[in-house]
Amino acid sequence: MDQEGSLYESMSLSTAQARLIRSGVSAQFTEGGAGSKQDTSTYRSRYAVQVSNLRGFDICRLGGGDKEIGLRTGIAMRSSLELEQNPQMKRLTKMAVRSLYTLGLASGEAILSTYGERQYVVERVTPLSKLREPTLLSLYKQHQANLHNILEQEEKNGIQLMMGMDPEFLLVDASSMEVVPASQFLERIGEVGCDAVHMDGITSFPVAELRPEPSLQPRGLLVELMHALGSAKQLIRDRSLIWMAGGMPVPGLPLGGHLHFSGIVLTYSLVQTLDNYLALPVMLLEDHTSLNRRPRYGYLGDFRRQPHGGFEYRTLPSFLVSPLVAKGVVFLAYLIVCHYKELVLRPLNQEIIHRAYYEGNRNVIRGCIEPLFRDVMSLRGYSEYAKYIDPLLDHISNGTIWDESRDIRPLWNIPVL
Repeated sequence: MDQEGSLYESMSLSTAQARLIRSGVSAQFTEGGAGSKQDTSTYRSRYAVQVSNLRGFDICRLGGGDKEIGLRTGIAMRSSLELEQNPQMKRLTKMAVRSLYTLGLASGEAILSTYGERQYVVERVTPLSKLREPTLLSLYKQHQANLHNILEQEEKNGIQLMMGMDPEFLLVDASSMEVVPASQFLERIGEVGCDAVHMDGITSFPVAELRPEPSLQPRGLLVELMHALGSAKQLIRDRSLIWMAGGMPVPGLPLGGHLHFSGIVLTYSLVQTLDNYLALPVMLLEDHTSLNRRPRYGYLGDFRRQPHGGFEYRTLPSFLVSPLVAKGVVFLAYLIVCHYKELVLRPLNQEIIHRAYYEGNRNVIRGCIEPLFRDVMSLRGYSEYAKYIDPLLDHISNGTIWDESRDIRPLWNIPVL
C-alpha cells in the first residue's frame, strides 16, 4: 500500500491531471485543493467516493461552497447492491475506481463533480494513507480484512481458472468498403451474435461478436473459438463480404477482444499485471488505426465485473487478426492470470511509458518489453505453452504489425467464395 501511495504522491498535480486526461478521465486539479479556483455555479453536485480494491463502497455528497468542500453530509454507507443498481451511483463509482487505478492507487478517495446529466470531473484524489476520518478508516479496514481473508482462502484452496472471450469483427462490402450490419445475418444472442453501437441517439448492430463456450484450459477455449468461427461461416451466407478485425479497421467502429476470467479473485494487482504483461506488448503489434480506439476504448485497466462472479478484461483490441495472434494472446493471458503474483514489473507506472501507450509510440515501449518477456518465460508451466506463446513474442520482438485492412477469413481457413 505504501508503494502505491508513494507513486501518486511523487507526481505533481499537473502530472496526475495529465495522466487522467490522457486516459480518458475528465480532471481539473488545482493547487489549493478541489474546486478552489472554480466557479461553483457551474456544477450541480460534488461527491466523495471511497474505493478499495477496484470497488466503490461508499458515496457521500459534499457541500457546495469553497469553505464546505471538506464537510460531508454524513457517512452515507450504501450496500454493494444499491451502488450497482442505482445508475448515477454506478457511474460515480466506476469513474472513481478508474481514476484511482490510473494514478496507481488501490484504495483511496476521489472527489467528483457532476456537470450535466452524465459528465463527471475528478477534482481531487486522496490515497488511503492520507485519509483521517475515523469512520472511513474503519470501513477501509473492514474491506481490507475481507479481501485478505478471501485471498487467504484462495491461496489455501488454489484457483480453478475458467476462461472465456468475446472478440469482435466487421463485415465489409468489398466493392464499396461500406460496413454491412452484422444484424442482417446474426441474432443479438447466441454463440455468434451482433453487438450494439450507439451514435447520435441511434442504436444499430453493425458489429459481429464470437462468444465461444468458456473452458478450464486455453486449448479448450481455442477449440470452442474454432467452433464459433464455423458457426459464423454458416450464418453469414454472403461470401463476398470481407471480415475485418483489429482495433478500428473502419473509422468510428472500435473493436474489442475481451477476455473473461472466473475462479480467481479480482484484484488491483491482477489488472495491473494484465496491463503491463499483456496489453503493453500487444500494443506493439497493433495497426496505427488501433490508436484511434483510445482513450474511450482500449484504455488501461478496463474491466467489468460479471454477474457470475468473474470479470471481463476489456483493454485489448480484437485479436482475431490471425490464428497466431489469437493463440498467443489466449495462452499468454491464461499464464499471466495463473501466476500474476510472480509478475511484479510495472513499466506503465513510468510516465514516459504510460504516455507512449496512449500516443502509440512504439520506439519507447520496445525498450521495456524484453524484461517482461523474460519474466513470463521464467514461469513454471511456460514450457508447456511455449509453442503457442513464442511465435507471438517473436512477432512483437521483430516489429511485426498486423494489417487491419485484410480479410481474416483465409487465415482461419474460411472459404472466401
